[in-house]
Amino acid sequence: MTEVETSRRSAAPHAVTPADLDIRLVHSEAEARTVVRVLAQVWSRDGELEPLPPELAWVFAHSGNYVAVAYAGDQPVGAAIGFYGKDDVGPHLHSHIAGVLPAWQGSNIGYLLKQHQRRWAIDRGLDRITWTFDPLVARNAYFNVVKLGARLTNYYVDFYGPMPDDINSGDETDRCLVSWRLDDAVARAAADGRFAAAEPDELVARGAVQALHPDADGAPVQKHVAEPVRLVQLPHDIVAVRQTAPALARRWRLALREVLVTAFADGLEVAGVTRNSCYVVSAPAD
Repeated sequence: MTEVETSRRSAAPHAVTPADLDIRLVHSEAEARTVVRVLAQVWSRDGELEPLPPELAWVFAHSGNYVAVAYAGDQPVGAAIGFYGKDDVGPHLHSHIAGVLPAWQGSNIGYLLKQHQRRWAIDRGLDRITWTFDPLVARNAYFNVVKLGARLTNYYVDFYGPMPDDINSGDETDRCLVSWRLDDAVARAAADGRFAAAEPDELVARGAVQALHPDADGAPVQKHVAEPVRLVQLPHDIVAVRQTAPALARRWRLALREVLVTAFADGLEVAGVTRNSCYVVSAPAD
């Protein structure tokens, strides 16, 4: 699956603090069903199909993986499922799916849930969490890179194939891999509530070059560049573009795909996001 799409959020009741939220690891089959019920409200599908079987969520929890549900009072408002993985870099936690109920999105629950997941991984000797998300969704890009201090390191074309949920239906499921290096200085600062959005004017002054930006009509304009720091502008709200101009949204999908696939092949990664939804693509930090 993928991480929560926060672009569909409605007005949250209030900004939730750690004292307002009780995040519990799942220890029973009944609790696993609660997790899936929450996620089904985020990733709604025709016929009220669930995003994964409750018994699978329970097996993940029972076998020692990360399955958690967040409560505001007695109400479950968010949930996340992750499992142990191993790739060329080494062992890590892969966060398969996470979400916050639409009425509570934008209230800090997603941040607190990810920080709980971070502490869980560190306590078990893991130094990295990965997950995937749609790189066209600017709000989620900002959350992943700025609010969490993670990096985008790979691009997968149509990663999941067709998906029938309300968010992904009708579009190819291109995904970026998020690599959250838990002991990275930026990640540690983000865990302490210190966030640093990239500043585009400073980057341009230092030689950054625009590789993708919209024209006057909102259509994507690509520029093939070889500079080590590249700026890649996203539409502010691709979900709205998909609804009102699906052909234009498709053009953005293909343009961003080409630019980021090329950048990752050049050994670069997304290391920053500006407040106006622009990726900063540069060499990996040591």
